[in-house]
Amino acid sequence: MNNLIKRYLIILQIFSILFLFSNCSSVDKDENSPQLSDNEIYSKGLISLQKGNFEDAITEFDDVFLNYPFSPLASRSEIMSAYSLYQNNKLDKAVLKLNSFIEMNPKGKLTQYAHYLLSMCYYSQVSTEGRDPGLTIKALNSFKLIISKYPNSKYAKDSKLKIIYLKNLIAKNELNVGKFYLKKGAPASSIKRFKTVLQNYQNSSAIPETLYRLSEALIIIGLKEEAIKSSALLQYNFPNNNWSKMSKELFKDKFEITKDNNSKYSITNYLKRIFD
Repeated sequence: MNNLIKRYLIILQIFSILFLFSNCSSVDKDENSPQLSDNEIYSKGLISLQKGNFEDAITEFDDVFLNYPFSPLASRSEIMSAYSLYQNNKLDKAVLKLNSFIEMNPKGKLTQYAHYLLSMCYYSQVSTEGRDPGLTIKALNSFKLIISKYPNSKYAKDSKLKIIYLKNLIAKNELNVGKFYLKKGAPASSIKRFKTVLQNYQNSSAIPETLYRLSEALIIIGLKEEAIKSSALLQYNFPNNNWSKMSKELFKDKFEITKDNNSKYSITNYLKRIFD
């Protein structure tokens, strides 16, 4: 029995020694394994991005910035990480990263693109269903900043197109709110909304209907003469528009648009006459 116990103890000792050696060898192997260079990690990030493995790409681009903060690829990795977040629909995180990048690199080579990508993060969250227009306004102001700061950049042309779309969207939203007040029997509140459209979004596609709805609201509160002026302005500037044709049905009395030196049918002059 004693011999058996001794043999058992010897076997345990042998296994313990083998375990220690194997553990030490694995630690030595990890310590001796070469660390990937900034170029290698960045390349891995690009491959992950191309494959659509956005989580891996984010990690790998962040690794470049964290492990090689003074590398020429560090700033580019920050932008690529933000782009990967954008592609992965993690827009809030992308916005934070881009704002931080712009703050730290106000005049960097990649700052133009950082502004554009930030604008696209806001733009991707814009709703066409009449919800809170806060993000729409943020996107609009962000694209305006690109036009102002980088008018000759390759991002300026697309920014201009986005601005036109966003202005139309905001104008349509204001118009819809005005129509809502009109249906609810609050013409004064609706007029304020229509005024906002006419003052701030004069080139938007919502202007013809806005002028028509303004005539409706003005009739309700008894300002028939001003309603006629609104209708006249609509017919003068948009003679072939359906809203212009419909506006004629609002009035039983026929009237003509007269042209003289004291009457200029521009929205700006009209606003001065009716609201100032």
